[in-house]
Amino acid sequence: MNARTAPAIGERVIRAAGHIDKFQLVADTGKRTMRFVASDESVDRYGDIIRADGWQLDNFRKNPVLLFAHDSRSPAIGGVTKIAVEGTQLMADVELLDEGVNPTADIVWACLDKGFMRATSVGFAPTGKINSLLDDHGNWTGYEFTSQELLELSVVPVPANPQALAVAKSLGLSVDAARRVFIDESRAVARAASEQRRRTIDILEIRGPT
Repeated sequence: MNARTAPAIGERVIRAAGHIDKFQLVADTGKRTMRFVASDESVDRYGDIIRADGWQLDNFRKNPVLLFAHDSRSPAIGGVTKIAVEGTQLMADVELLDEGVNPTADIVWACLDKGFMRATSVGFAPTGKINSLLDDHGNWTGYEFTSQELLELSVVPVPANPQALAVAKSLGLSVDAARRVFIDESRAVARAASEQRRRTIDILEIRGPT
């Protein structure tokens, strides 16, 4: 495998590396709360590893919003009430907005609660050394991020997931709104990835051939 260009220091990177670990019972608090494994040290789909002890969280804690599909142009669907590294995992306690405040938050909660949407994704910027990872034969397999600042945390959908749409409909939520969320917002993920690729091309052009 040929090595792709490593992200530049400070460049935004998106990794869907997390999953929903468990729910806090709604009956206990009256709130729509849950606990996320936002990131861990397993090898992700890119072949990369994000080291847990490298997370820098101070700036994120000043504005700990929870987004949907990395869409920072739309209102947040909730907030992160606690975030910390526990062993090799970045754990996040989150609370979605109360019912009726934000239709997107209502749809996302319905699908999380029914288990039809279980993925989270971190947006971060590398701040330190990025190491190449090699297999037993010396072939490049990915990158190891050793120091990174958390920029945002998102719940992310499976694009146009029919089960998610069915759940939203069964709970009396607007089908049109649900389709906007799971189709249009899935495109927001694609837009973010496209922007990331564009920035990488710009950086390569500035650097010139090596």
